[in-house]
Amino acid sequence: MTLEQLRVLQKIVELGSLKKAAAALFKTQPALSMAIKKLERQYNIELLDRSQYRLTLTTQGTIFYRQAQSLLSGADQLESLGHQLAQGNEAVLKIGYDPLYDVSHMAKVLQHCQQQFNTTEFQIISGSRFSSLEQLGKDTVDISFGAWFHLFHGIGDFKTIPINEFELVIATAPSLIDEQDIHCLAQLNQYPSITVLESELSFDTERLGINKAKQQFKTNDIHTLKSLLIAGLGTAILPKALIREELASGQLKVLKLDDFEHSMLGEVRMIKRRDKVLGPVGQYFWDCFKA
Repeated sequence: MTLEQLRVLQKIVELGSLKKAAAALFKTQPALSMAIKKLERQYNIELLDRSQYRLTLTTQGTIFYRQAQSLLSGADQLESLGHQLAQGNEAVLKIGYDPLYDVSHMAKVLQHCQQQFNTTEFQIISGSRFSSLEQLGKDTVDISFGAWFHLFHGIGDFKTIPINEFELVIATAPSLIDEQDIHCLAQLNQYPSITVLESELSFDTERLGINKAKQQFKTNDIHTLKSLLIAGLGTAILPKALIREELASGQLKVLKLDDFEHSMLGEVRMIKRRDKVLGPVGQYFWDCFKA
């Protein structure tokens, strides 16, 4: 048994066909088929059910694959660690965040990192809503900050550190809506809405918005959303802390609806993939938020 055989099995299970797995691994279908058959002959078991159009695991294959995943995860961690040890401190540390995270929160930690690792380049990368998970899934960042919900445990194997809480409210400019005239979502649908662009994650859809307005403005930048909101271009759901001054001055108002929670609490966490071995810089950055 080799790691290469297990990686072939993993890709076939993920994609459901030899053709797709071969394309993803840049190998021929016969090569993949031979690797799996050799693995099956070694243990005299059938790993894949070939009776259907889509290849699936047999009962024995499911048990075998569960252990194989654990072994592959350990191998990936070891490989990542080997590269980090060979390179020393990372040349680049990529930190992602979604619009609900206030980047200024990490400024002091970055100052410490800058002094400790003065040759490392720090890339701070923004994205759409839930982009923290999307970036980690695509391995385009090392660490990310974003809104966290418990259902996220089911879509990936992550390690997290709670950072802070946030309160979301529905807000609008008084020039667009008289708050006394709006009592339910159906009324709100008559006005434009301003939202943060959806991520590519399967569960992230327009249905997560606060209404089904016929006209919508979308942006991946929370400060642009705020500017559009102040200009009276629509209603929006956003962190109350971001518009605290505008609420105090009367530039913006919070809408309270009878059939929708006007105030929702959420949590921001720092997140990384469990199979990602951080280098000295990344680990130092991560540990700074443990205290």
